[in-house]
Amino acid sequence: MDKNPWVICSMSSDHPPITEQATSRLVQPLSGRVLVVDDELPNRLYLRKLLEARGCEVFDADDGLTGMMLAASKVPDLILVDVIMPDMDGFELCDKLRSEPRTAGIPVIMVTAKSKIEDIETGFELGAMDYIRKPFNPRELVLRVGNALALKKSNDELTVWNNRVSRDLELAGSIQRSLFSDIPHFSRRFEVRSAYRPCMDVGGDAFDIIALPDGRHVIYVADVSGHGVAPAMISSLLKATASEMIHRYADRGPAEICNALNVVFRRRIDNPSYYATMFMAVHNPDTLEWRCMNCGHPNPILIDDGKVMDLSRFNQKGGAPIGFPFGAERPYSELDEVVLKDEGNSYLLLYTDGLVEARHRDSNEECGNHMETVYREVVHQPDAPNKAVKLLNELDAQGYDIAADDCTAISIQMLDPGKIVLEQTVPRNIYLVSDTARQAESAIISQGISPDTAAMLRLLVMELGANLVDHGGLAEKDSFWLQIRVDGNVCQVVLRDEGKEWDLEEALNRELDETYMGERGRGLAITHTITERIERYRVQKQNLTYCTIVDEERD
Repeated sequence: MDKNPWVICSMSSDHPPITEQATSRLVQPLSGRVLVVDDELPNRLYLRKLLEARGCEVFDADDGLTGMMLAASKVPDLILVDVIMPDMDGFELCDKLRSEPRTAGIPVIMVTAKSKIEDIETGFELGAMDYIRKPFNPRELVLRVGNALALKKSNDELTVWNNRVSRDLELAGSIQRSLFSDIPHFSRRFEVRSAYRPCMDVGGDAFDIIALPDGRHVIYVADVSGHGVAPAMISSLLKATASEMIHRYADRGPAEICNALNVVFRRRIDNPSYYATMFMAVHNPDTLEWRCMNCGHPNPILIDDGKVMDLSRFNQKGGAPIGFPFGAERPYSELDEVVLKDEGNSYLLLYTDGLVEARHRDSNEECGNHMETVYREVVHQPDAPNKAVKLLNELDAQGYDIAADDCTAISIQMLDPGKIVLEQTVPRNIYLVSDTARQAESAIISQGISPDTAAMLRLLVMELGANLVDHGGLAEKDSFWLQIRVDGNVCQVVLRDEGKEWDLEEALNRELDETYMGERGRGLAITHTITERIERYRVQKQNLTYCTIVDEERD
């Protein structure tokens, strides 16, 4: 077969030499940068003239290696590759183009004199988007080039759009995650830990823990129907609305709060496809009760004294999801509420259905009730302070695909009064801090903690308190709250103050020079060494410090 069919076709009576008048009758003008790779000069000149006459910018190379170098440096919009070339043929060049990130996205049209279907298949398998058989018709070639350039332009625009949307979603997700903070919450009766993992940059779950002025707390978790941007925006709206309605209607109970939310949701979201399941609980420290309202949400899990409790009574109570398009605007009443007693030494788990519906990667079975078993095991691990995060990690490690849906877990530990060995409000006075540290040492020794570990805890309390007195920004009349718990061989120290914000990570990682060590670096180094784990958070105007010490001498 002749190696140079383009020369033949350009000189034949069927394809006379290209003229301006002839090219004007081919197709609409083209726009783009085209690289022609062929070892025959007449072929390159012919295609250059043909395509430049239609508005293309054309580069050419006489071998595969040069073509590869030009493709990487010029990054054209399209490459026309002759199949039969010495040293590096068109198939090899196409394969190399696809293997390089800079050239992988450039469309390639194979120009071939080969007619076997196997050769054409090889070109497609190596990444070519189209092929033209020799001898070709100039009209056909210009049409195929035009289609390829139009597709490339469309793909480039789509890539730009996708990148922009991706950046916007990433920013939106960052903002949304800041709204749904996983910072723990501590009260005198319970500790709340959260875990929030949206399946996309933005998610449709919503949750919050709100402390009311009278000492009550409201905790809720919600799941907006669907996935994507709309549910994410609705979840953010739901959080803002819930905060307002909770402060306005808390005295009337969770059913009335949910009624108010239902009215706002249905009036603002004029789309019957969107609604939100919700579980809300109001804790009263005087009656030691949780008043709960379930609006179409999965029932919570209650672990009391190590046993999973029967909460089937929620199946006869509750109501439809928030914003459900049918029924009355105020569908809930106090009769729909369920009261749970807070007797201490128990755990309450609120969650979204992404957890129970997570499927096993191997068996494809839903997690379902297995989550109860895992949570019961997790709550018996005192050295894992965030039970919610631990639960999600355990399910993931056991093979459940929790990334397939938005997953939120809120673990509420109702404290066992017998495990709280010391709780005091300590004035800003170094001598009173010293007395408190001494009391803490005696208190944990009485619970079976070794004297060496107790001495370390005393030093920890002393250093934390001294730093607050000297550098915490507290006024003379201010104080801080301290709670110490013992659970087996684990000691936990919780400290809350209203001093100035302190970046612990920056402090621990900076160079501890003499000046800094003299001010507070020594105390930081000591507390960091003593503790098994130290957490520090800024919650509104308060600093929260949580430390864990493990007594290795006690089994």
